[in-house]
Amino acid sequence: MSTEETSRPAPTILVALANPAHEKDLITLASAIAHRKRGDVLAIHIVQVPDQTPLEAGAEHLDRIAAESRELLAAARADAETYGVPVTTRNVLSHHSFRSVFSTARTHDVDLVVMGWSEDTHLSPGRAERGIDDLTRDLPCDFLVLKGGGFDASRILVPTAGGPDSELSAEIARLLRAEYGSEITLLHVVDGDEEVERARQFLTGWATERRLSSIETRIETSGDVEDAIRAAASEHTMVIIGATERGLLTRLLHGSLAFDVVESLEISVLLTERSRERSLRERVFGSGP
Repeated sequence: MSTEETSRPAPTILVALANPAHEKDLITLASAIAHRKRGDVLAIHIVQVPDQTPLEAGAEHLDRIAAESRELLAAARADAETYGVPVTTRNVLSHHSFRSVFSTARTHDVDLVVMGWSEDTHLSPGRAERGIDDLTRDLPCDFLVLKGGGFDASRILVPTAGGPDSELSAEIARLLRAEYGSEITLLHVVDGDEEVERARQFLTGWATERRLSSIETRIETSGDVEDAIRAAASEHTMVIIGATERGLLTRLLHGSLAFDVVESLEISVLLTERSRERSLRERVFGSGP
């Protein structure tokens, strides 16, 4: 069985856990990637303490939540070890869940963060922390956010118009195919039939450059990206979507997904955002609206 990216140092995949119901899907995704990259998994359970409660006081109550945390992390360890990847687990006591994810990623020189998106956890939409916008403009590593539908990578849809986040989507799709034998379909949306040939050439070249051989391509001429994703998703088990120019995490933390259609999909949706260095101009003046 071939292994991807073997020339690089072994990467660390960080999994941020907050809800036992989502643990297996997140660990499965992280472990599959770590297995293909010959990396390791760091699973953290973030225990959020209210702002008005000192962390020292929260620590005094840690025994009360320790049983749940131990059970969650033990399950995460067991699931990761089925892939034969090294796994480390730890609790993180914090007032600010997302800041803890970022600081842990930086402290441990993490290559990729895997987290969930749902409404029943403190790692959830619409609960942005103060100053989080600036934090998400300078990501410490790549991010994957898994939403709903369980984890089924048998038939993967990758919508693309190019760009760095679509490149990350292609990389993850390739890794999942290596692990699970996934069928991959690339989707490109254009405005009208006259653009079909250009679109076909684009997809062929894009797939070749990203080592995505033996894939299907789908070209929609309606110009409506969301309707095209919705229609194609009905024939797939997972959609992998790259972030918008505004930034995936910034939108998620304010309760907005990359595309509104994502909220209506019943299958697994994996949202990707590639880390990048901000220019001096962006750091001084911001990146605009």
